[in-house]
Amino acid sequence: MRNRPAAVLGAVAVLVVTLAVVAALVSANRDRPDLDPATPEGVVQLYVSALFDDSVAAAVEYLDPALGCSDPLPEVYTSDVARVAVASSRISGDTATVDLRIEEGSQLGGGWSHRETFRLRRDGETWLITGDPWPIYSCERWVD
Repeated sequence: MRNRPAAVLGAVAVLVVTLAVVAALVSANRDRPDLDPATPEGVVQLYVSALFDDSVAAAVEYLDPALGCSDPLPEVYTSDVARVAVASSRISGDTATVDLRIEEGSQLGGGWSHRETFRLRRDGETWLITGDPWPIYSCERWVD
């Protein structure tokens, strides 16, 4: 009878580990959502995604040319692991504001999260990021 609590505890531990492995596999194999470049939210997510993928030329395409940003952008730090979610968005005529929640850091813990606000303007059928976009904030200061 003494071994019964140990057996129950062992079974629970195996179940917890199994559930953790299943959750990790489901999370890792989940498809990215389709991001619509015709919406402010989609443009911001595509821009941030391009930055995390080190696709600077693609990221610049989502920026307002009036910002003076070009490839190469100034070096900015982005972590190898990130989760990005739209916290809120507002459209008013030909302008929009999109707030993102960005979680960066290692899969083993020690990460951090921050919120970033992006301003956009409509340019025909598309939206362009304007203002001081994270993480470069101002291309003008990087121009010689």
